[in-house]
Amino acid sequence: MTGYLFQCELALLKLARRSWQDPTAEIRMELLDDIELLDPDKTPRELLQSKHREAAGPLSETGKDFWRSVGSWIDALKKLSEPSGAAMPILRLVSTQTAPRDTFFHYLGASPDRDEAKALQRMEQVAGDEKGPDTTAKDRRLFMRLTPARRQELVSAITVNDGAPP
Repeated sequence: MTGYLFQCELALLKLARRSWQDPTAEIRMELLDDIELLDPDKTPRELLQSKHREAAGPLSETGKDFWRSVGSWIDALKKLSEPSGAAMPILRLVSTQTAPRDTFFHYLGASPDRDEAKALQRMEQVAGDEKGPDTTAKDRRLFMRLTPARRQELVSAITVNDGAPP
C-alpha cells in the first residue's frame, strides 16, 4: 500500500511541476506504466516506474524491480510503436533505494557520471548471466532478445533517479 501511495504522490508532484510550464499538462497512471507524462497529442513523453522500499538500501543489478521495469518498458514500447512509430519516450526509474557506484544504475543517473555505453555493457553482462535469479530470467531474456541497436536505444532512454525521499 505504501508503494502505491508513493506512486500517487510522485504522479501529483510530476503533474504540479509540469503544469507551471504547461497548464494543460496531463498524466495517466497504470495504463502503459506506473505513471505516464503525456504530450498534448496524448502520446507518452515519459514512462515512469516508481519503486518504494521501506528499507531503502542499495539497488541490486539482479533485482526484480529493475528487470520487471525493463520488461514493462519493452512491452509498452511495442504498443507505442505499432500504431504510429512514435519517438522513444524517456524511461524513468524513481526509487527510494540508492545506486551504488560502478553499477549500471549509477551510469544511468542524471549526473556527470552518466555513461550509457558502460551501462549497456554491464546490463548485457547481468542479463546474459545464466546463473542470475529465476525471478528475473524472463525479463533479462526479453532484453537480450532485442537487437543490439534496440538495446542501445532502450538504455539511452533510461534515467535512474535514486535516493528519492520515501
